[in-house]
Amino acid sequence: TLTFITYFPLKISEQLWEAFPLLYKAFDGWAFDYLMLMTPPINNLISKDPQHFLTATAAFPEGNAKYVDMVFSIVSKTVNEDRSSESEQRKALSLYLSVLHNCTGQVDSYLPTINDVVLAKLGQQVNAETPMTRHSIFQVLGSALYYNPQLELAELEKRGCTQQVMTQWMKDVDSMEKWLTKKMTVLGLLSVLRLPASSLPQSVVSMIPNIISTAVSLSIKMKEELEAGHKDDDDGAIEAEADDDDDWGGYDEDQDVTNPDDEAYMTALNKLSQGGDIANFLLGDGWDGLDEDDDEDFHSPLDNVDEMHFVNDILKEAYKREPDVYQQIQGALPAETVSSCQQIFASVDAQRQQAGGH
Repeated sequence: TLTFITYFPLKISEQLWEAFPLLYKAFDGWAFDYLMLMTPPINNLISKDPQHFLTATAAFPEGNAKYVDMVFSIVSKTVNEDRSSESEQRKALSLYLSVLHNCTGQVDSYLPTINDVVLAKLGQQVNAETPMTRHSIFQVLGSALYYNPQLELAELEKRGCTQQVMTQWMKDVDSMEKWLTKKMTVLGLLSVLRLPASSLPQSVVSMIPNIISTAVSLSIKMKEELEAGHKDDDDGAIEAEADDDDDWGGYDEDQDVTNPDDEAYMTALNKLSQGGDIANFLLGDGWDGLDEDDDEDFHSPLDNVDEMHFVNDILKEAYKREPDVYQQIQGALPAETVSSCQQIFASVDAQRQQAGGH
């Protein structure tokens, strides 16, 4: 199935890439309801070869379309479609994460579109009793700030909503359960401090103590959860999939799963192009068990960013860059936050010394 054969290979073959415009054509035509099944293989394709994804085009009767524009069309149509469920909209938003995490410095021109979509949705969700969709939006905003804090802040300022967004974001922290939401909150909020304080909007400068306190306490909480074995990440799920390989009868990791001679795959691809069973093509038999709200199967280069190390480095760099400014900010921090910062600094320094000693 497409989900599995786009996950395992290190390189995506031309034959596999042929599925991309077919998925879009199916979504745009008759398979709108299969968005939940389409998202995992699309995320896989983007992460395995971002350059091909950014440069490839496909020919349609109405003209050529870039793969990246197809993804943005899928997200926009899903989020703005009344018949989309909230879980479908959250799954679609994960495609923004794939683009921002894998295409660093190459999608600046798409930030306005991303903000148009997610901020409009946030406006609809601000009073929602269930915060899950807001959390997905904050994942995107955190990813955008990490991608380029200067450009993303400019987008928020342009819409006059920086303070409102930041306030709601930090208000929602206590209700965050998913690891990815917490991670992107830490990385996103603290990315603001990569910019000189003099270049920040005054409303943001006044929020720096709250930003630091929120990110520091959340990173400490994540560390405690990880040590207690409560991290709700997807490593176990991936291992479970690997453990089930014998039952599945699929590919070993060292097999060439993208061989163009793979008759089963090519037959399925041909059937899809002719309007075949897209569910079977995407996930195979037994796809009814898909967890619609499980975003923990998401993988990106940011998996390798350690939250504690990020907090340590950002705060130390900011203090070194503007000692007078951050001396004043430190004075405005609660004693508990200052103590937590010292705990993080000592922990990271010890880890790095230990790593350097081996």
